[in-house]
Amino acid sequence: MRLKVSGWDTGLRFSAAHFIPSHDKCSRLHGHDYCIDITVEGSDNGGFIIDFDLLKQHAREVIYKMDHHVLVPSRQTALKHTEKEDSIEVSYNGKKHVFSKEDVFFIDVDVTSSEQMSAFITDKLASKLKDNKNISRLEVCLYEGPGQGACTSRNMND
Repeated sequence: MRLKVSGWDTGLRFSAAHFIPSHDKCSRLHGHDYCIDITVEGSDNGGFIIDFDLLKQHAREVIYKMDHHVLVPSRQTALKHTEKEDSIEVSYNGKKHVFSKEDVFFIDVDVTSSEQMSAFITDKLASKLKDNKNISRLEVCLYEGPGQGACTSRNMND
């Protein structure tokens, strides 16, 4: 069995700013209205694979931490960040940004691309679903806007 949740239709969306230091155009600070689609495969567990509301609740717990934040890749070697009392200074390629601490979300990726962010979200959601032994596969697609995004799949029984 397989079920799917469409992020545009069910409100699994967030807005965030980011930059990609190694990319010409995308090295400039800019933002997106993101959404995620989730596909879960597994066996019937009392009539369904997982309750839609529970799946969406878990997804919101992951993505809403990034909502209305500047996403800073914590594993990016081309940038430096300095934490001060109430701010974070980020520098790369001769650019410098200073953000309020509360406006920054450090995301555990090398680059804040759709591909790597999709994998990050998939891993976080998989961790929340690990006790659902009937779920065999999880796929998360992260869209930067309608029509363009990246998908990451995980086998849950590995």
